Amino acid sequence: MPLSCHGTNPASSVMAGMKLVMIKTTDKDGSIDLKDFHEKAKRYQNELAAIMITYPSTHGIYEETIPEVIDTVHKYGG
Repeated sequence: MPLSCHGTNPASSVMAGMKLVMIKTTDKDGSIDLKDFHEKAKRYQNELAAIMITYPSTHGIYEETIPEVIDTVHKYGG
């Protein structure tokens, strides 16, 4: 879950019994830090279920890398 997500995202995920792994965001505009995301997707691939993204982000950004993020989640079992 990106650090830029809306506060209800981690709350609802925890209520559903999920473990959270926070993903860094860029300083530039709050977009998902792809390097951190790829490293964590690979590291947690045996537990990965999904990624919850606020879109547009809470910074009002429509991130162009969302298709890559989705493909990576699927690649690692989510």
